Amino acid sequence: MKLADWQGVVAQDPSRFKVVSAGRRSGKTFLSIRQMCWYARQPNREIFYITSSYRQAKLIAWKALKNRLLDLRWAKKINEQELSITLKNNSTISLKGSEDPNRLRGVSLDFCVIDEASYTNLEELWGEVIRPALADRNGDAMFISTPAGKSNKFYDLYQEALVTPGWNAWQLTTLEAGFVSEAEIEAARADMTDRQFRQEFEASFEDLGSRIAYAFTRENNVRPSPEPVNNEIICGIDFNLNPITATIMIRTDAETVHIIDEILIYSSNTDELVEEIKTRYPTQKIFAFPDPSGSRSQTSSSGKSDHAILANAGFIVKAPRKHMPVKDRINATNARFLSGTGERRLFVSPNCKRTIEALEKHSYKPGTSVPDKDSGFDHLYDSLSYAVSYLYPLKKLPPAQNLNQAWRPRIG
Repeated sequence: MKLADWQGVVAQDPSRFKVVSAGRRSGKTFLSIRQMCWYARQPNREIFYITSSYRQAKLIAWKALKNRLLDLRWAKKINEQELSITLKNNSTISLKGSEDPNRLRGVSLDFCVIDEASYTNLEELWGEVIRPALADRNGDAMFISTPAGKSNKFYDLYQEALVTPGWNAWQLTTLEAGFVSEAEIEAARADMTDRQFRQEFEASFEDLGSRIAYAFTRENNVRPSPEPVNNEIICGIDFNLNPITATIMIRTDAETVHIIDEILIYSSNTDELVEEIKTRYPTQKIFAFPDPSGSRSQTSSSGKSDHAILANAGFIVKAPRKHMPVKDRINATNARFLSGTGERRLFVSPNCKRTIEALEKHSYKPGTSVPDKDSGFDHLYDSLSYAVSYLYPLKKLPPAQNLNQAWRPRIG
């Protein structure tokens, strides 16, 4: 596993604790796997890889780590359910989610990677759980993430690492990492807001504030509804019971969407929502973009899934098989309100007053990157963003890979 120049600098640095703020597709996960293998080459080591959730740990690192250890012929036992691999020298590498830091207590660690650290409960995870777990073995740690603003604990940790003995910190843009072309990065800029681009690709600690739809403004994004160009409507749907919501939209061209109507029904279900939509739009061809979880759940007593109810009503259902990361859904929606190239391609009719209120008031929980689900402003935002993020997802960059040279240290 040959390291890129920046990866080599970090790997060879003697600091015990390392903090890396890097843009997307910079090779962060590759470096994490390499470092875990490096520590695990010695016998009887206990190593953790922790990220925002068990699901994300499996998605981000499990396959690559497993394949690497099989390629090296180091693996003795692989536990797919626990996401752990025991090596022939009795070292163990385990992948963990940070949803409940208390479940990670009670273990002694030689090395720990906290990946996408900005999106974990870093203060509790590090201070109360992982730092004590490293104490008796004098273990090391690496924090690695795209940033998430200056109010995030990862920002504080990065600043402290710059001046604290035994720590070091690095900041790296996607372009500097060298795995993604400049043309590809510039193409992504057009799909994002300027602040999102600086955060996600330039690893800048942007103060995005607490408002989720920060790119929306009444002055620039509220406009009277235009005349439809066809007989089709777009319907984003959130299957909450109280209220169940729908955002009704039309497209005036391939890139521009106007929100023309909003539906909130309290103490209701999908069947009633369908009837309301059909009553308001009896002749239109309806494209429904619902919550992906509706393929399994139902809000009616019929036993049918919410998606099946929509399809049986004649709606054309468009939904991914699983949820995209909330962060990506939020970024895709903000980029429609205002892109990094200054274009506004998502507008709201003045009569959609509750949608406007939700866009202005839906926010993150204080000091976190977790949307506040207690205020009630999330439902209309979610129904809107399910449709927008499906139609206009963020441009996916190719994974960063180091494939030009094998890394085969001897196992101890």
